Amino acid sequence: MFNNFKRVLAVAMLSTTLGGIAIPSIVSAQTSPNQGAQTTQKHHDGGWKKLNLNDDQKQQLKTIHTNTKQQVQAVLTDAQRAQIATAKQSGDRKGAWKSLNLTADQKQQIKNIHKSSRDQSLAILTPEQRTQLQQMKANHHQG
Repeated sequence: MFNNFKRVLAVAMLSTTLGGIAIPSIVSAQTSPNQGAQTTQKHHDGGWKKLNLNDDQKQQLKTIHTNTKQQVQAVLTDAQRAQIATAKQSGDRKGAWKSLNLTADQKQQIKNIHKSSRDQSLAILTPEQRTQLQQMKANHHQG
């Protein structure tokens, strides 16, 4: 079960890289919520700038991101959504997602949503941009 959750998180992190997810990157415990958001935004902006996305691609990715977020939210119960909202305000998003106690069905649904989001996002990129994204991902995992 833990491995399945790790897979869901791995898919979610990849989706984050592609700008299509609701689960944020992990921020260290000593970083304030505002600093974490700024760091995450700078990290994503830098990566996307390197891909030289055109305006149409940016809009399509934004739409995918919005749809993915809505789909993931629809999988959650009202109580789980409330937990996420509270954690978002306090800056503890990582802890909130870990404490949601997702059912196996919810985990599978979220995994499927993120896979679809990733596939849609990759389809928007040119072959050169996909190669560049793979290189950035490989470099990120090395460092």
